[in-house]
Amino acid sequence: MLVQDIMIPCNITVQPGQTALEAWRIIKETQLIGLPVTDRQGVIIGIVSRNEIINCGPIVLEESIKVQDIMQQEVYVLKEEAPVSDAWTLPANVFPVVDNSGVVTGILDRSDVGHALFKVASQMFQQIETIMDSAHNGIVSIDKDGIISTFNLAAERITHRKKSEALGKHLSEVIIPRGLLDILENGNYQSHYKFSVEYSSGTHIYLTNRSPIIENGQIVGAIGVFQDISEFEFISEELSSVKQLNKELEAIIESSYDGIIITDRNGQIIRANKAHERITGIPAESIQNMTMADLTAKGVYSQSVVDAVIAQNGTVTLSELTSNHSQLLVTGNPVRNLKGEIVRVVINTRDMSDLNNLKNQLEESIALSERYHGELTQLRSKLIDQPGLIVKSIQMKQVVEVALRLAQVNSTVLLLGESGVGKEVVAKVIHKHSKRSNGAFITVNCGAIPENLIESEMFGYERGAFTGANREGKPGMFELADNGTLFLDEIGDLPLHFQVKLLRALQEREITRIGGTKPIPVNVRIITATNQHLEELVQDGKFREDLYFRLNVVPITIPPLRERKDDIIPLVYNFKKHFEKVYGMKKEFSHQVFKELMEYQWPGNVREIKNVVERLLVTSTEPVIKSVAIPLNNTTPQRQETNKVTVQGILPLKTAQLEMERQLIGYALKELGSTYKAAKALQVDQSTIVRKVNRLKNNGMSL
Repeated sequence: MLVQDIMIPCNITVQPGQTALEAWRIIKETQLIGLPVTDRQGVIIGIVSRNEIINCGPIVLEESIKVQDIMQQEVYVLKEEAPVSDAWTLPANVFPVVDNSGVVTGILDRSDVGHALFKVASQMFQQIETIMDSAHNGIVSIDKDGIISTFNLAAERITHRKKSEALGKHLSEVIIPRGLLDILENGNYQSHYKFSVEYSSGTHIYLTNRSPIIENGQIVGAIGVFQDISEFEFISEELSSVKQLNKELEAIIESSYDGIIITDRNGQIIRANKAHERITGIPAESIQNMTMADLTAKGVYSQSVVDAVIAQNGTVTLSELTSNHSQLLVTGNPVRNLKGEIVRVVINTRDMSDLNNLKNQLEESIALSERYHGELTQLRSKLIDQPGLIVKSIQMKQVVEVALRLAQVNSTVLLLGESGVGKEVVAKVIHKHSKRSNGAFITVNCGAIPENLIESEMFGYERGAFTGANREGKPGMFELADNGTLFLDEIGDLPLHFQVKLLRALQEREITRIGGTKPIPVNVRIITATNQHLEELVQDGKFREDLYFRLNVVPITIPPLRERKDDIIPLVYNFKKHFEKVYGMKKEFSHQVFKELMEYQWPGNVREIKNVVERLLVTSTEPVIKSVAIPLNNTTPQRQETNKVTVQGILPLKTAQLEMERQLIGYALKELGSTYKAAKALQVDQSTIVRKVNRLKNNGMSL
C-alpha cells in the first residue's frame, strides 16, 4: 500500500508570514489535521497542525502571532509512491505529501497509517491461514506450553478432529503420538519419522517432520508437518514387483544365442547381452557407455541401424561385415510409447557367414570416403563463405573456425589485433551465426565518444535528464542491442570513470538511464576489440583489472596481414572487383603489381590494402596497371622531423585556419586511431576534437 492510497488530497499551503489565525480558519474549513508551510519558492520548511494551534490557546487569535511562531520546523515529507510503512517509522503525526515534482498533493494522518497497516496485517494473516488450509500436508503447531495454535484442514482429515475442537487445547488431548512435546524439551529437529493410523477405509502410513520454533534463542513452540505416504508405500511394493520382472527379462535376454542391443532413439546403448560380446568381441560391460555412433567409428558396424530405424520409422534389416570377416544380419525394431513415438530400438545381431568379405569392405570404404569428403567440403564452405571476409591463409581459417564455435555459445569475446585487421568483420561473423542473429548488431567506437557523453550514449537518458536532452528521452546502445550483440570497439580508450559502470552493467545484466531510477534488464552479448595491450594499461592504472578479467573470457588474436600473406592476393582481387563495380571501370594488374603488393609489410593491414587498390584504380589511365605508381610507404602517415607550421602562400585567415585544423586533426586521427588519443596529443578536450571534425565536415572539408 502506498501513501497516495490513504492520504487526504490537498494542495493548500500557508507561508510563515501568515497569521496563525488564518491557518486555523483554513484548517477548520477544510477539516484537515494540518497544513504544510512553504517559502516563496514553494519549498516545504515546516508544518502547522491542528493540535499545535489548539495547544497554543487563545493567543493564536492575536494578529501578531504568525505561522512561523508556532509551526514545527522538523517536518518529514513523504512522496506519493512511498510505502505506508515509511510513515509509521517516522517520529511525527502529520506528514505533507508531494508528487515526483515536489508539489504538495495531500496530507497524511499517522492514525490513518495505523488503521491501514492493521488492515494489511489482517489481510496477511487471512492469506497465511488460507495458504495453510490449501496445503496437502497436515500442519500442526504448538506454543511452549503445548497448546495448539495452528491446525489446518489437512490436519483435520488426518486426525478426524475439527479445527475448532483442536485450537486452544493441549496437544495430548488431540493427537496421538505426541512427539511434538518432545521437541519442546530437547529442541532437536526430527525428520522422516513414520507412523501408521488405522481408519475404517484401511491403514494409512504418515511421514512427519518436527522442528522447534525459536525466537531470540529461546524455544517458544514446535511445528509438525504430516504427509500421507500410503500411496508411496504401495508404489514401493509395485517397484519390487517390477524389479523381479526386470530380473526375469535380463535372464531371457542373456539366454538368447543372437546378440541383442537396446538403445534409446539417439543411439545411446542401454543394454547388451553376452552373445553380442561373443559376436563382436566388445565386452558387454564397456559397451553400455558407448553409442551406436561409437561402434560405427570403431568399425564394428558400417552404419547406424538406429538412424535407419528413425529415418524409415519402422523395422530395418542391414547386412554387416565384422572385423573377423563374419557377415552379420542386423535387424532394428522400434519400441513406441503411447503416443506412437519411437523411444527405444531393439537390435538383433545374427552371424550369417563370411561371404563377400572383400566386396563389403570396399563398399564400406567408399561410403566412409564419400561421407568424410562431404563433411570436409561442408566445413570448408562454412569457413570461407562469410560475407566481407576473405579467408585463404591457415591463420585466418583457424580464427574463423574458433569464431564459428564461439557463435554457438554466449561467452564474452575479446578481439585482439592491429588496426585494420578486420576485428569488426569477425565480430559480425560471430553474431550472424549465433542464436542472436535475428537481433541487432550495434557497433560502438569507445574512442570516438566524448567522455561527458559516454554514459548517455551507452545507457540512454530519461526525459529532462539534463539541459539539451531529447524531450522524450533516448534509449542507449545497451537497450538498442537487447537480444542482440553489442560490439565495443577500441575498448582500451574507455574513460576510467565509466569502466566501473560498464562492469556493473555486465555483471547485473541491467542498466539505469541517466535521470532514471528504475533498472532496465538487458539481454546483450558483449564482443570487445582493441589494438592496445590491455595488460599494460591495467598495470599503469588506466584500465580496471576487474573489468579486464570480465571482458577477457575468450580472447581471439587476429594476425596482421604481413603474417598471413596468402590473404593478400585474394583481398586485392576482392577489392578490385568491388571498386570496378562502384566506378564502372575494368582494369587489370600486372605481375609486377602483385609482386610489389606481396613484398609490402602493410602496417595498415586490410584497411590499407583496400585504400591502395582504390587509389591504383582511380589514378591509373592505362587499362593494365604495370606497377604501383605511388610509394607504398606513403600510404600510412609518417612522423615529420619538425613540428613547425609553414605557410607557402596568401589566403584568407579563416580558410587557412580551417585548412590547418583539417591537416593537423586528420593527421592525428590517422596516426593515433581515436579522438581520445588525438585530443590528448593535441592537448585539448576530446569534445573539442569532435566539434571541430563536425565543423570541418559542414564546410565540405574531408579529413
